[in-house]
Amino acid sequence: AAAFRTKVLESLDMSRVVVVCGATGCGKSTQVSQFILEGMVAAGRADNANILVTQPRRVAAISLAERVASERNSPPPGSRGSVVGYNVRLARRISDDAQIVYCTVGILLRMLVNPSEDDDVEL
Repeated sequence: AAAFRTKVLESLDMSRVVVVCGATGCGKSTQVSQFILEGMVAAGRADNANILVTQPRRVAAISLAERVASERNSPPPGSRGSVVGYNVRLARRISDDAQIVYCTVGILLRMLVNPSEDDDVEL
């Protein structure tokens, strides 16, 4: 993923939405989301950071959110000051400071159909 950091950030400069595809374990969920956040911080746009990462299973979304929070030396998801959160069926841990949110595909679809139900993560 590190080799594509510049390409991902340049793609985001040209488009609001970027879909990243790659092999299992290549860093799509953990590294790319952090590259994007770091790029936004460097550009002075950290206040607008709203990075949503989908996962097929709730366990994956929760464990990845906890892992990325740990890698960033951030409090656990949902805790005050945490820049990482998650939203899955029956469990939602998103602080006011969350900039990277992991969710299941089902939660994303619900947010697209009824955006007002989930005000903490805007699309």
